[in-house]
Amino acid sequence: MSRPEFTAPSFEACYRHPDRSTGIRCQRCGKPICGECMNPASVGFQCPDCIRKGRASVRSPRTVFGGALSPRGGIVTKVLIGIMIGTYLLDLFTGHLLTGMFAMSNLAVSNGQFWRLISYGFLTYGLLNTAMIAFVLWLVGRPLEHYLGGWRFLVLYLLSGFGGATLLYVFGSPALVGVGGASAAVIGLLAANGVIKYRHGDDIRGDIGLLVILVLLNFVIGFQSLAWVAQVGGILVGGLTGVALVYAPRARRSQVQVAALIMIVAVCVIAVAGKTMINYGVI
Repeated sequence: MSRPEFTAPSFEACYRHPDRSTGIRCQRCGKPICGECMNPASVGFQCPDCIRKGRASVRSPRTVFGGALSPRGGIVTKVLIGIMIGTYLLDLFTGHLLTGMFAMSNLAVSNGQFWRLISYGFLTYGLLNTAMIAFVLWLVGRPLEHYLGGWRFLVLYLLSGFGGATLLYVFGSPALVGVGGASAAVIGLLAANGVIKYRHGDDIRGDIGLLVILVLLNFVIGFQSLAWVAQVGGILVGGLTGVALVYAPRARRSQVQVAALIMIVAVCVIAVAGKTMINYGVI
């Protein structure tokens, strides 16, 4: 009577732990794996390297505008609000030291302090102004960040504030000083939100009316400081940035978005450079 053939499994050293012998191999690449390196698969087990490669090949879900879906929604919005409140409190307790260093000042920018064109967008003035801007940012920032993704939303905020400061610098007198430009950045978010709603086919007449009211309100309250000019700059650049992010073709979305954003930055930089040369009599 013949006995059935039996082949004993061969034991080899685990490819990650040479001191451990194993008779199990990865079902994908065939490398020997010990109990610690075994990851259950649909059939058999896979090694950590194959599991990692498989996860990397899976594309993360994205919104229609290219934003990566994240369970930690609104993280950039929360950070911006924290920075805004933190700078207000620190400025209050230091006798407005931050305002003197980072607020918009046409003379300071003309003398080379160009960081004020960006830092201006993080400053507020007064407790009520800070609370209102933080509240509006909380309402509009989270859905915008969800649609656009973290880095696109952050760029939108920065460019909106930069646009407000640029227009203030170009059309303001050399002696003009602005305190807080966070409102210009936030109103730019509202303009971009209107662009998204229009892209979805929603009625945006209410959004346009709100932007007009906000500009008129700043025109009445801050006429001498030209705060309304910063608001207009935030709306223009925020709206243009929204168009660049929302209407980019899907096939080459990221490349087109980055190229359009660079063009917007270039226009603002050229405007600032031109105004600076005018101030120094170069042109």
